[in-house]
Amino acid sequence: MSVLKFLEKNFELILLAIMLAVFTAMMFLNVVLRYTMGSAVVWGDELCRYCLVASTFLSIPIWIRRRSGIRVDAIISLLPGGIQKALDLVVHILLLITFGYLFFVCISVYQTIEESGQVSAAMRMPTSWLYMIVAFGFLLSIIRILQVIVIMARECRQAGRSEKD
Repeated sequence: MSVLKFLEKNFELILLAIMLAVFTAMMFLNVVLRYTMGSAVVWGDELCRYCLVASTFLSIPIWIRRRSGIRVDAIISLLPGGIQKALDLVVHILLLITFGYLFFVCISVYQTIEESGQVSAAMRMPTSWLYMIVAFGFLLSIIRILQVIVIMARECRQAGRSEKD
């Protein structure tokens, strides 16, 4: 059970660490090869670009889980606690709807590109894989939003119980 709990808290971080390591190693290798041999690995820059795009969309679930998205705290902090929590819930529901829509759009784009058979220029990797990674990022975001909504509901329930006591 502790392995599942560890993965639940760190799954995206592990994926991002792997991508950062691949990105850094490939970029370092290409710089060294360019300055020592005069030529770099042809597909290295493309791999770095794909790692960067994937890491962008896989980092979204992290800020959702940590509740550290960009917001205007100066205005929100002026509101009463109950309204703050209600606004937080509304924001998460809107994010859930938005990411749900974007997930289905990505799946549609993935299917279209998969049918076309388009591949990347240097690595000859199916371009549809990149869209699947983006869709996976949105799916993880949806899961994390649902987790946060459940946590918020528990916090409200516990706050209600403590007020009664």
